[in-house]
Amino acid sequence: MSYIIVAAAIAGFLSIISAPFWIKFQRSRKMGQRIRVDGPQTHIVKAGTPTMGGIIILISSTVGYLISSFAYYLKWKKPLSFEGILVLIVFILFGIVGLFDDYLSIKLDRSLGLRAKYKILFQLLISIIFAFILINYFGIDTKLEIPVIYRSIELGYGYYLLIPLMIISTSNAVNLTDGLDGLVAGTTAAVLGVLSLIGYVLSFSITFEYGIDLAILSAAIMAASIGLLWWNAAPADIFLGDTGSLSLGAVIAILAILLKVEIYLIVIGGLFVIETLSVIIQVLYFKLTKKRVFLMAPIHHHFELLGWPEIKIIIRFWLISLIFAIIGYFLFYIKYIG
Repeated sequence: MSYIIVAAAIAGFLSIISAPFWIKFQRSRKMGQRIRVDGPQTHIVKAGTPTMGGIIILISSTVGYLISSFAYYLKWKKPLSFEGILVLIVFILFGIVGLFDDYLSIKLDRSLGLRAKYKILFQLLISIIFAFILINYFGIDTKLEIPVIYRSIELGYGYYLLIPLMIISTSNAVNLTDGLDGLVAGTTAAVLGVLSLIGYVLSFSITFEYGIDLAILSAAIMAASIGLLWWNAAPADIFLGDTGSLSLGAVIAILAILLKVEIYLIVIGGLFVIETLSVIIQVLYFKLTKKRVFLMAPIHHHFELLGWPEIKIIIRFWLISLIFAIIGYFLFYIKYIG
């Protein structure tokens, strides 16, 4: 557990102290977020706010993870697991896709950077490569555990289709949630904290020797997100950008896959499910009736247009995310005490 704490402490500290330099750099070059014209009018004042804060999370968490893992190696002579390295690589690759999207948004002076089809294509390519490596070199278990009844169902080759689907859907669900200052940093921190706990618990099992490695990485990313929250909280001095939201969503899905808590993630990340469903419901209902269920989707914008203060929405959504994460962890843990 001490190595998990060390990784979190380093990542969080680096995130807090390095963000001002990145903010200053962007402001000096007049780099800033473009605001959607069809979004809430209250967001217009946020135009020009430095973005790509996800870079801080990527770098800080990587450094925290590597330093803590090296200390773990010196003590126990256990090198970085291949699973941990793989998760880190995919985390960074999704961050690069988001970074390219953010860069194009600034360069082309528009709210949308990389076109959606190309963004999905890059995500799909990375996810397929990840799935291929898991299948051919890690021999991943293709069973899914069902919470509460704790029975497993064998998906066989269907599981290989589930991997890209989980990664892409979770990555974009977190991206959809990223619409208010500090919303994603706070909500993903709750999810990553629970995944770190799950990794730690599973590390005592011979089947999940890499669990401690994933726990360390998850804790580092969680702390880096919280550290950035110092600058990302409303009113934000810097936005996460797609650099942050796409990479955070992807790493959450990958951790859930390797820790074999795929279905539990529906509960642990329940807020992201709600945000995504609000968009799906809005689009489908509008196509069928030409009417809207919500004033605006994703659902956090609905509450904005109802007149809720932004900070109230953010804090309430943080609490909802934390409650979902705790319930998900409880469902996971009761099988060990039942």
